[in-house]
Amino acid sequence: MISSAPGKVIIFGEHAVVYKRRALASAINLRCYVKAEKKDDIEIISEYGKTGLDFRVHPFISQSIVNFKEVTDFKGVRVEVRSKIPPASGLGSSAAVTVATLTALNELFSTSLTKDEIFELARKVELDVQGKGSGTDPFISTFGGAWIFPERKKVNPKFTRLFVYDTKKRSITAEMVAGVAERREIFPEVFERIFDAIDAITLEGADLFEKGEVEKLEKLFFINQKLLSAIGVSTPEIDSLVAELERRGVFAKITGAGGGGCLISLKPFEGAFEVKINEEGARVEDFEDWRFFDN
Repeated sequence: MISSAPGKVIIFGEHAVVYKRRALASAINLRCYVKAEKKDDIEIISEYGKTGLDFRVHPFISQSIVNFKEVTDFKGVRVEVRSKIPPASGLGSSAAVTVATLTALNELFSTSLTKDEIFELARKVELDVQGKGSGTDPFISTFGGAWIFPERKKVNPKFTRLFVYDTKKRSITAEMVAGVAERREIFPEVFERIFDAIDAITLEGADLFEKGEVEKLEKLFFINQKLLSAIGVSTPEIDSLVAELERRGVFAKITGAGGGGCLISLKPFEGAFEVKINEEGARVEDFEDWRFFDN
């Protein structure tokens, strides 16, 4: 039994969405695959090694298994993960593995959960592991497509591709979210105004995405990146790279938690790779082995 779920890019609204503002996010054509089999005990296999329930090595998979046991009791399961999504990159790898795991368990144990119910389970996993979170990532991994979140308004962008640059510097979402929360406590009024501005960017940006207005969108990328830097989730290295790209006429911004991870742009540039906006969310695959994975 193999299932999969897509990664995501947050186009506008990261961090502000945690504070009840809106985000524009889209699924992309990089997916996480989970193979699940019944077993007498619990075994988890990934690029990080082989463990049982282990909340340090495999926190999201372990929490998914624990939470799914509240849906239906089972003796054990073997979960094997392979992913095309770079970990800790801001592309939603944690949500994708959570949703793919829950989708596989749902099929394996014939629990007939709806996608809404899988999302709610994945949302709980996010909160159990991170303590805070907006629910955007598990929603996008479950349903696919491009959406304004949290009101779940579907967006139909004229663009089908974005360009992603991986800084190769890994960050932990929970730590980045906690850092913003700490700074917000010191300057609550300032941060609330910044979040309001990001919210306005999200709404304007969603409209421009549907109209396909590249030049205006690039200006919003520029503004949003400055605001993300202001709340402390950029780095000197990212700021320097963004400034150099701007000199070349390319406007890029952080996508996701920041502190490293990935940048996105509407135009290609050296070192960036192309991703496509993907309408398909979580799914059960029609193959049962890994031969496809390296193709």
